Amino acid sequence: MQIVDILALLVPNIWTAITQLCATAVLFFALYKLAYKPVKKILDARSEYEQNRLAEADALKKENEEMKKQMEAELAKADDKAREVIEEARQEGNRIKEVLEQEGKEKSEQMMAEAREDIEQQRSKMLSEMHEEIVNVAMTATERLLNDKLNKKTDRKAVDEFIKEVTEK
Repeated sequence: MQIVDILALLVPNIWTAITQLCATAVLFFALYKLAYKPVKKILDARSEYEQNRLAEADALKKENEEMKKQMEAELAKADDKAREVIEEARQEGNRIKEVLEQEGKEKSEQMMAEAREDIEQQRSKMLSEMHEEIVNVAMTATERLLNDKLNKKTDRKAVDEFIKEVTEK
């Protein structure tokens, strides 16, 4: 009898099984209507919200990448412009340097010409003064020697001719 009792315990009563299945079906139906649909609706809304956020993040990422490319292009343009400005400044500096050098050379040449002219004037003045001094000395010497034999005008003329002869040699 023990096998029959064990078998009776192992195999359930069919009406009990049907009742349990019906109760389980009602419980699943109630949970489906009361819990699963609202929870699924909340989860779907949350999933849609997260998908929208991901789409927005992707759009922002693309926008940032485009902005980054634009900024890099603008930086490249600015770099090129800076190089152009530097090159222009260098060329302007060279031009100014050349102008200043040319002005310096011209000023130097002008100063040299003025110095030469001044030297020539001083030389001419000195020669004239020497000539005058020689004439005076010669006149004094001649005056003493001749002591009124000739007049001063003819003496002066003779001495001037003598000095011209001496200076031309």
